[in-house]
Amino acid sequence: MKKNFTKTLIVCALFVAFFNLTAQEANVLKAFINKNELAVRSVQKYSINLTDQASELNVKELLKLQIASVKLFGTNPGKSADISYLVRTKCTDFLNQNSKGSIEYLKLSDKEKLFFSSPKPVDKTDSHLNKSELQKINSIDVKNPHLFDDLTIRIK
Repeated sequence: MKKNFTKTLIVCALFVAFFNLTAQEANVLKAFINKNELAVRSVQKYSINLTDQASELNVKELLKLQIASVKLFGTNPGKSADISYLVRTKCTDFLNQNSKGSIEYLKLSDKEKLFFSSPKPVDKTDSHLNKSELQKINSIDVKNPHLFDDLTIRIK
């Protein structure tokens, strides 16, 4: 009985240690995710003038990813970090091709480079959102400047 309790306690401790971040890491991730909000808004701003369907789908995909990273921040910070890194990468790629301004603000800081030293690939991004969230994102007008008013794309 005592042996099983000890094993269970060790497994629980490892589980908690694996999925929890230190306070400093949590602050880095939170700031990164919140900075991604600006990046997604920038992509939306530059895609307003584009007429191709791909830009609309790109904004919707970024919104799905950003909402998932915010949603998972408290429950699965590792997955949240991987998704938020993908958001930043996709935003940077889009803005490099479509904006004429500087995107220096999106470059990784030294703390972020340490934190994201080995991000894992993200698959099945839709699986982190429920059906109503997916329907809401799929039905939005990405050209609407008030697009973000009803979406949770930032950690408070």
